Amino acid sequence: MTPEEITRKLGEVGLVNPLQSLAVGAIAYAGAFLMAIVAVVLSVVAIVVNGLGNPVDSALESVDMDQAEAGSGVASLLRLPFQLVAMATFGSFDVDGTIEGVSFGAGLRILPFGITLVMVLLAFYGGRFVQKRQRAGLLGIWTTSVLTGFGVALFTALSAFILAERVPAEAGASISLHAAGFDTFFGAFALITLSLALGRLTVRARRSWWPLVADLPAAFKLAVSHALIVTVLGLCGVTIVSTIQALIDGETPPMIYVLLLLPLIGGHVLSFVTGLDMLSAATANIDGAGALSYLMDGMNGTERATMFSLPWYTWLGGLLLGGLALLLASLLWQHQRRIVPHHVVSLGVSWIALPAAYFLGGLVLLVLSQASVAARLSGGGFFFGDMRIGASVGLAAWTPLLAMMAGVIVELLSRFVAPFLTPFLPSAALSWFRRPLAPAAAGVTSGAVGAAGASSAAGPAGSGPLTYSAPLAGAAPDGGFSLAPSAQGIPTDINADGVVEAGTVSAQHAGQAQAHEAVPTSADGTAAAGRYATVPIGATAGALSFAGAAGAAGAAGAAGAGGAGGAAGADGSTAEPGAAGNSTGKITAAAASLSPRTRKLVLAGAVVVGAGIVLVIGLIVTFVVLSNTVFSPEKRVEAYLGAVQAGDAEQALEIAAPNVPTAQQALLTNDIAGAAENRISDFEIVGSEESGSKSATVTAKVTQDGVTTTRTYRVDRSGRTAVVFPDWTMAETEYATLALVIPDGAATLLVNGQEVAVSDLDTSEGYYAPAAVLPGQYTVTLPESSELVAAVESVAYVSADPDDWYELYAAPGYSLSESGMEEVQTQVDALLDECATSTEESPDGCPFRAYAYGVVEDSGSWTIDSYPTVEVEEGEEGWYFGSSSSAGAATYSYQKEGWGSDDEPTDETDESSFSVSGTVTVGEDGTVAVEFDDGWW
Repeated sequence: MTPEEITRKLGEVGLVNPLQSLAVGAIAYAGAFLMAIVAVVLSVVAIVVNGLGNPVDSALESVDMDQAEAGSGVASLLRLPFQLVAMATFGSFDVDGTIEGVSFGAGLRILPFGITLVMVLLAFYGGRFVQKRQRAGLLGIWTTSVLTGFGVALFTALSAFILAERVPAEAGASISLHAAGFDTFFGAFALITLSLALGRLTVRARRSWWPLVADLPAAFKLAVSHALIVTVLGLCGVTIVSTIQALIDGETPPMIYVLLLLPLIGGHVLSFVTGLDMLSAATANIDGAGALSYLMDGMNGTERATMFSLPWYTWLGGLLLGGLALLLASLLWQHQRRIVPHHVVSLGVSWIALPAAYFLGGLVLLVLSQASVAARLSGGGFFFGDMRIGASVGLAAWTPLLAMMAGVIVELLSRFVAPFLTPFLPSAALSWFRRPLAPAAAGVTSGAVGAAGASSAAGPAGSGPLTYSAPLAGAAPDGGFSLAPSAQGIPTDINADGVVEAGTVSAQHAGQAQAHEAVPTSADGTAAAGRYATVPIGATAGALSFAGAAGAAGAAGAAGAGGAGGAAGADGSTAEPGAAGNSTGKITAAAASLSPRTRKLVLAGAVVVGAGIVLVIGLIVTFVVLSNTVFSPEKRVEAYLGAVQAGDAEQALEIAAPNVPTAQQALLTNDIAGAAENRISDFEIVGSEESGSKSATVTAKVTQDGVTTTRTYRVDRSGRTAVVFPDWTMAETEYATLALVIPDGAATLLVNGQEVAVSDLDTSEGYYAPAAVLPGQYTVTLPESSELVAAVESVAYVSADPDDWYELYAAPGYSLSESGMEEVQTQVDALLDECATSTEESPDGCPFRAYAYGVVEDSGSWTIDSYPTVEVEEGEEGWYFGSSSSAGAATYSYQKEGWGSDDEPTDETDESSFSVSGTVTVGEDGTVAVEFDDGWW
């Protein structure tokens, strides 16, 4: 068998020479490689712009290496693009090794979307280019695509492995950093195979059932367009605002770095801008095991942020952008949209195409948004053991569901709102979005049309050999449609491009054929896909019933005029005898106009449905706005700080009670807190960070007496309020504790002028009572009771900064007035006088004594020669008096027994000086009582 015969045999089963497809694969890889070089260059520019200097030198200095040890910078630069291309095919940039018995590994997984996009687009359009020149069947398409995908995948993985970045380690060893792996191989295989095969398939002629599912590819195209619209407009808005702010602050606009890094982070920008605008959440997860988990205490877990975590003007602009994008997408979707009427498959596809495409688009956003890094260490000894740490960022898992809801909203808007807006828009504003059309078949010219149209008059549909016709002239210039029924009553659809999608091509139109993308037709002019005629999606029962009327008219005309083609037209006209192919008559879209009553019903229904959609969207937006403003965790903290600022302790207690016994909350009353001076004067919520969906940490700046302090508060979700809105409760809040020193005998304290019973305080600690208080200045004193004492107040300043909450105490007391001092002296003198009534030389409990022996019983007596002048001082546990600087004098007179039995007693005296000391007690009623100590000075 000759090579020509082998080629012919393979061609009969659809197989073709794979060299052209392999060339496309090579071009796709080369394009991705060039894009990787561009990404490296732009990244270096971004680093230089940021002022970090030479990135290679910086990296080497950080690990104490020079460029000679790590390889030349040029070699490293040439190796890096191979690794980036491997990462662009879902590879992970990994390092693994073992040094001195310690095994370690690390990996970075991020998708440089710009490189991936270039590879996919080159493979897709390369496949189209090849298929137009090399007509292959399905078997040939998939065979060459699989072969090309395998070759590119193998080259991608091997080049990344061979050209790995090698870093010297211990003597004679090195560590390899590369992105080669099974994930790289299968990722490249899938991307190239699917892109190349899809590109070739889009050039093949559609099956006859294509009009039934034509909405599916168009839906994917709209989902991509929607994401691009949101991203571009969002980036423009952020760029303008951030650039103006940066220029005002004299800084470099941050969006410069984003634009320079777009080849690497473009997928993340697209996914996060689109996802957040669909009210999804950005998530960050950190997880550690082993010793790292202990060292990372408080860092493990998942954090989420939504568009509403940004400043209010940002999320408000995002909401407006999201609504505008939904409306614009609905207008694009409604523009020139056509379906097959009265067909359950076409009807079902028309409803599910957009939600399904948006759902799959949401899955793509999840993939594009993912970035992760992981590290492990094992064999590090008893202390370290096996350690592992991982961190990742991406969109929330429910993003595809939100995307699907967006698809449903766009579908509804396109059916019930867009038709009323489209007439007010220029056609050019929407015509850039074109739906995929049936491709041309090779080797067909408009001459076939003339031959078909000039053939016999109307015959049975599909009754001749299959040929291809060019588009017809005379299509509606505004993208509308015109209908020319066939002899069997099937309406011929001529779209804005003049493409016949169904029905019969008349000789009149065949003569006007223009050179354009052809569609398959049979010998009698019936379109190959014409088994399913299409009408605009907005057509109603009045328009759809036209096909039946046309069928009856066409059949009658065919029966009456035979092969001469004198069939009556649907509009009552009759074709001239002998006019070949004109048996169908002339019928236009005007015949399908709605009656006034139907118009009113349609308009009323559209208004009701549109109002319902607007109401639902408004309720959703209202719910989201209220949930993130009025019913947000920040509002709970605002309410608490507002109560603290106003001195409303009861409200503050209701929002966030301290975790202390009730007795220690005695000072948390409106009367006491409201009368406190130097309360907080201002506060501002500066940040909020949610820990999952159940709690959040709110950061606030609190100003008190001109000093600003940053405080954090934890808020937990405790259910729902008003049926649907989240209810947030502040977790245990730290309060300052003021220690109240209680004087002996005191039954009442005055705090900021308000009486507080000592019995209501927690006196379990002894001489002081701890009490929780709000920030402010507290004046604590005792009640005025008599002219003998004067209350001494104690002032305590409680700061809003917990770091200043040490040694917070208030020690109220009394000071003796001049009358009180005189009363103490009087009582001391009275006690001395009482002591002087004793006949003992050493009276019990008295400060003086005599050195006398042989005293005749009951013969002694005391005389106070001078009273000591006492001084009163306040001690730690009360008042004390003493006379160390002014002693008293007393004389003891007595009879002393004689030496013998016959001797008479003699009169003796003993003079002595003495000092006094003791305690002074002030009663609740203001009375003063003194008491001598057991000894004397």
